[in-house]
Amino acid sequence: MKKGKGLRILGILLTVLGAAGIVAFSLAGSSMIVALGVRTISALSTASYITAGVGVAALAAGTATGLASSARERSNEKLIENIRREKQERFSEYAKDSLNPEKTRMRFEQLRLNNPALDNLVERCLTQMDTIDMYQARHKSLLDANEAIYLEDTIEVIDNSERRMCRNFRNIINCCILVEDTDKGEEALDRDIIESSLAENEEELRCVDTLLKYSVAYINNYNRNGVSDRRELDAWLKIMKDSMGGSYENK
Repeated sequence: MKKGKGLRILGILLTVLGAAGIVAFSLAGSSMIVALGVRTISALSTASYITAGVGVAALAAGTATGLASSARERSNEKLIENIRREKQERFSEYAKDSLNPEKTRMRFEQLRLNNPALDNLVERCLTQMDTIDMYQARHKSLLDANEAIYLEDTIEVIDNSERRMCRNFRNIINCCILVEDTDKGEEALDRDIIESSLAENEEELRCVDTLLKYSVAYINNYNRNGVSDRRELDAWLKIMKDSMGGSYENK
């Protein structure tokens, strides 16, 4: 912006100076011509035209630079506003469904972007999310490969385990809101809530891992014998459901 302004000022000065010279030498009287000589007058007149031309070019360049700079500033302002609006929309999406795994992951990434000092904590949470995703994928693959529709009731239990983990993640995110957009890290957060939430999620992951093992054992026995005893599997499912208590609700 300053460069464009400087070029415009220089352009105006040179244009005025050149124009003044052109007018002066075009109106030069015979006495001036005699005194300075025809060649000198011609050279000075040419120099005036050149000066005026350079001035016009500088003025045009300065104007173009200024317009381009203004356009960039408007574009940057629009970009910043779009980013701000997008961040707000993402936060609103999470706030409307805070137990949604995908939106929870998105919110963690947003926290890390807004405050890099939270990177280690966010990574621990995302690792737990990756682990439950892996268990879900393995469980689905197990049921699909063996056409085990008789174990479809286990899918809901694992899904609810994931939502229970998201409930704990919500507590962590609540704490992180206090330091979002600051340079403060985990040391400023409530360590009891953070660590207890992560510990409960680790226990949830162990339960899902055990359920997967019971499911594998049941399916293998069923495949060998055509029948299988579900008592151990059902007992573990009951333990998991009882431990979840009233955590099946969405909000």
